[in-house]
Amino acid sequence: MSPAESFRLLTPERQRQAHLRLCDEALGVWTAYSAEHAPIQYIDSVVGMRHEVDARLPHDALRSAQAGADLAEVQQRYREPIAAMQDDDLGFPDPVAFAYYSIHNCFRRHALGEQLDPWLIVNQALASIDDDESWSSRLSTAVAAAS
Repeated sequence: MSPAESFRLLTPERQRQAHLRLCDEALGVWTAYSAEHAPIQYIDSVVGMRHEVDARLPHDALRSAQAGADLAEVQQRYREPIAAMQDDDLGFPDPVAFAYYSIHNCFRRHALGEQLDPWLIVNQALASIDDDESWSSRLSTAVAAAS
């Protein structure tokens, strides 16, 4: 059985555990990038305002996902940077963008209870590591830890 099939057979709570493990790895990608490029600033094309990316936001989002509740106004704080990414006002290298999105979606699913495809979070978290040959083993490890 493939790691993807094994993941899909997990209970929702076990999938959550796998998500948290994979997103913790993605958080490492985000943390390294944001530390090296701080402060991360951009100008939004709608009103021309300068914004600074809150480097702590993904940390707070993952902590909220672990707790099952929005602990630090994460939902509100994500609005501007997610809109800026979608408007191409804010851009990151692909692995960093995937890390950012995976943690955001993990937060949405596990802190806010939104109905998101569980595989989306896995796919994004795996893509945050720029070594696709490691994806299968990383997923296998996350599934085994959650089982």
